[in-house]
Amino acid sequence: MTERLIENGRRVDRAYKVADLVWRFCRQKRFAPDKTYGRIFANKVTDLSGDQVDLDMTEEVLVDLKRRKVISGRRLVNLLGQHQREVRRQPSS
Repeated sequence: MTERLIENGRRVDRAYKVADLVWRFCRQKRFAPDKTYGRIFANKVTDLSGDQVDLDMTEEVLVDLKRRKVISGRRLVNLLGQHQREVRRQPSS
C-alpha cells in the first residue's frame, strides 16, 4: 500500500493507511455499508452476553465489501490485519 512520489529528484515510498484507502473508495464509488438485520441481531446478542465487540467504520466497510464480493476473503484478512496493526500503533489520547 505505497505510492511512489518524487521529492527532490528522488523516489520516495509513501504509505497509505487502510482507513484512507477505504474512505477514498467509498467517496469515489458512493459506497456505504448496509445495516442488515443480521448485523443488528449480532450486535444485540453480543451486548446481552456481556461482550463488547465494536467494529469501526473501516472494518464495517471492509466486511461489507467482502459480503458484496468486491474483494476476496484473503484480501479482507490482509486489510483487516494491516488496519488493526495501524490502529494499535496510534498513541492513545
